[in-house]
Amino acid sequence: MTKRLAIVVALIGLTGCAIIHQGEAPGSAEKPIRLIIRADDLGMCRSVNLAVEKGFKEGVLTCTSLMVSCPWFKDAAQICRNNPDLQVGVHLTLNSEWAEYRWGPVLPISEVPSLVDEDGYFYPTVKQFHDANPRPEEVEKELRAQVKRAYQYGIDVTYVDYHMGTAVSTPEFRKIVEKIAREHQIPVSRYYGEEDTPNIYHTPPPQKTKRMVEILEELQPGFWLFVCHPGLDGIEMQGMSAVSPASLQNIAANRGAVTRALTSPAVKRVIQRRQIELLGYRDIRDSIVRTSPSKPYCFSHK
Repeated sequence: MTKRLAIVVALIGLTGCAIIHQGEAPGSAEKPIRLIIRADDLGMCRSVNLAVEKGFKEGVLTCTSLMVSCPWFKDAAQICRNNPDLQVGVHLTLNSEWAEYRWGPVLPISEVPSLVDEDGYFYPTVKQFHDANPRPEEVEKELRAQVKRAYQYGIDVTYVDYHMGTAVSTPEFRKIVEKIAREHQIPVSRYYGEEDTPNIYHTPPPQKTKRMVEILEELQPGFWLFVCHPGLDGIEMQGMSAVSPASLQNIAANRGAVTRALTSPAVKRVIQRRQIELLGYRDIRDSIVRTSPSKPYCFSHK
C-alpha cells in the first residue's frame, strides 16, 4: 500500500470550496491518481465484520461505513477500536433489505413510528420507506441518534454516508444529513470532488478480482472513490436473500469474491506499479476542524 497523502481542505466563504493537496503546488504539472477504497455495511453481520477487518489488515481497504443499528454493531465497534488506522464513517441507515434478517432504529419505536413497519423494522426498499410517509423530524432524530451512538462506542467518526441512498433521497432529507455533518464537522462522502469508479457489484464472483484490476488499470489522474461490499462466503451469509427480486442474489458468493479482490496480490501490484495513492476521509475531516472550526463548510455534491 502506498503512503496515504494528507489532504488540506481550504474553505472559501459560504459558496465555494477548494481542495488543495499537500505537496502539490497550484498549477503543478503532476497529476496523481488518488483513491479512497470504501467498504460498506460494517456491522451488518459477523461475516461482513471479519471481511472488512481482513480487507484492511491484509488488503487495500482504507475506509469502512458502519451501520450502528444492526445486530452486529458492538462487534464491529470493537474491530474499529482495535484497528485505529481504519477510517470509519457512519452509514446512515433507514432500510433493512434482507428477507430473513432485519433490523430497526436505534431509538425506541415509539419515538420514530413512521420509519418502521408493523414488526418494528425499517422498510426493505426505498419505495416502501417513502410510501409510509416518513416524518422528516423523525428521520432527523434517528440519524442524529445513529451518529451519537457511534461516538458513544469510541468510534473516531471520519465521515458519514447513506445506506441505499435513502437518507439523501429528498432535498429535505439531504439538508438534514448536511446539517448533522456540519455540526459534527465531518465530511459527507462524495462531497469533495471524488468521482465514483466503476464497481464490481454486479460482476460475477469468479471475475471480480480481474475486473477490479482492470478498473485500477484504467483510472486516470484525479480523485476517485471505489465502493464495495465485502463479506465471507459461509453459512451466515448463505442464509440471506434480498426482499427485492431486482437486488443482487447469491450474496455470500458475491461478497466473498469482493473480499478476495481486496486482498489479491494482483490488485496490490497494480496499485504499487501505477503509484496510486490510497487515502481516506480522516485527512479531510481534520482539515475542516483545523482550518475553519466555527464556519459552515461547503458541499459540492453532484
